[in-house]
Amino acid sequence: MTEKSHIARISLLASALLSAVKLVVGILTGSLALLSDGIHSGVDSLATLITLISLQISDRPADATHNYGHGKVENLSAFAESITLGLAALWIGSQAAVFLASAHKTPPDVSLAAIAVVAVSILVDAWRSLRLSWAARTYGSQALQASSVHFSMDLLSSGVVMISLLLVRFGGPRFVLADSIGAIVVAGVMVVAGLRLGRHAVDVLVDRAPAGLEQRLQESLRRVAGVADVPRVRARQAGNRRFVDVTILVDPKVTIEEGHRIATLVEMAAAETDPGIDITVHVEPGPADQGPVDMVYSLAAGLNLQVHAVHAFNIDGHLYVGFHVEFPAVDSVAKAHAAVSELENRIRLRLPAVAEINSHIEPAP
Repeated sequence: MTEKSHIARISLLASALLSAVKLVVGILTGSLALLSDGIHSGVDSLATLITLISLQISDRPADATHNYGHGKVENLSAFAESITLGLAALWIGSQAAVFLASAHKTPPDVSLAAIAVVAVSILVDAWRSLRLSWAARTYGSQALQASSVHFSMDLLSSGVVMISLLLVRFGGPRFVLADSIGAIVVAGVMVVAGLRLGRHAVDVLVDRAPAGLEQRLQESLRRVAGVADVPRVRARQAGNRRFVDVTILVDPKVTIEEGHRIATLVEMAAAETDPGIDITVHVEPGPADQGPVDMVYSLAAGLNLQVHAVHAFNIDGHLYVGFHVEFPAVDSVAKAHAAVSELENRIRLRLPAVAEINSHIEPAP
């Protein structure tokens, strides 16, 4: 049994026990807030069971029918958990609304035992949330991260339930609505948690590119000796792995052996950028040898920028480059500045001898 599965099993046992106690005490006392918290914990027990199963499947290596491994099972389980949370929240909210709309409102019989149950639940949820969050960061597991989010939300909802029970117990008849209001807050917490989990899981399931990964890789790979440019990076995620296809341009005169060596260096640089990357490198011949001016035109074209008046001077081994860039007159200065800054960064990567770059932003005619 892996440590990830061991942590999930302990969490499942704690969830099931707390859920059973909360549900029993909630039914006996008539507290909708405590009952809703028990349902929330019950949903978490189901979610943890799904997490445990998904971890066992996602840890399997790639095979003939799943060439990229089984990591997306974790993302699928997180999506299922978000749906379960939403359905439970709808039921709790509807029951609280019925109570608030009723003509005769009988307050729940809140005992000290009920308050003690919630207090223990808060302590257990705090421990589980911290433990699972650490494990999720350590193993890069979305399934464990999903469970961590659940239990952090449990901690918040249990705090709301505690306040509700204390108001009903010691506040008197004027706080008869506190229990139902607490239940509605718990339902709201569940909806928020479900939306957060669902959004991230859907992003991965529909192969949304990991945020910022393309830019980080391009900046890193352009520094690899022998790489002329990195025109394309495509990435997607499955579980804790990022699968990347990258196209690099090299000098067309290099041999196949040298091209393979450059590709190996690219793989090593990618692994240093992100150890969770599984990368495929496509090597293509770049343009023939270019002077600095042609290089600036080529790099600008790669960014869909219109440049003119490009010049380059070599003084004592130092290269000084200047050019004008055209933008639509309605574009903001901030947008133009960001685009020109990216062009300057690419020029410096391709032309290490550059000492100074003078760029001018102009409105397009």
